[in-house]
Amino acid sequence: MERNSREYLVRRARAAIAAALRDQAVPDEAAPEEVRRTQCGLFVTLHHQPEADATPRLRGCIGHLQGRDRLDREIISVAQQAAYADPRFAPLASLEELDDVVIEVSLLSPFEALHDIETIEPGRDGLYITCGSRSGLLLPQVASDRGWDRLTFLRHLCIKAGCREECWSDPQAQLYRFQAEVFDEHSLGMR
Repeated sequence: MERNSREYLVRRARAAIAAALRDQAVPDEAAPEEVRRTQCGLFVTLHHQPEADATPRLRGCIGHLQGRDRLDREIISVAQQAAYADPRFAPLASLEELDDVVIEVSLLSPFEALHDIETIEPGRDGLYITCGSRSGLLLPQVASDRGWDRLTFLRHLCIKAGCREECWSDPQAQLYRFQAEVFDEHSLGMR
């Protein structure tokens, strides 16, 4: 995705979260053509980083595995869900708290069934697993941020799905990989 499209998506995510805090509609902004014609899986991750040298910590992350609508529309609902509907965190409470948040966007490639775990490359590949009625997803950057090797990544994926650590080896488990284009306000020089 071109830089102006990435900047638009991050700016739009922040505007959507701020509008919800103010109980207002999201202001109109024309989307680049590339964004209007793109439909793909999308995650918005919020990192709380009150000081420049502090280690960022997760503040919310929500997404869709596949595109449900045009990206210029979907970014609004996904950003608001990351800020207000991630069950692991209390909803964002103020514009001041939003000022301390860095917004990250992940655009997902189509999923590919994975039959050989030896081909998993942590940091490049994200993983998705279904095991019975449970499922879990970890974005590619999770493994690289934590320094995980392939087996550690798989174990944490199973835990995220609410299954035993080795569930990826069960015959009924279905394992998929994907890649993501990941960008945030820092990488774009917007904060």
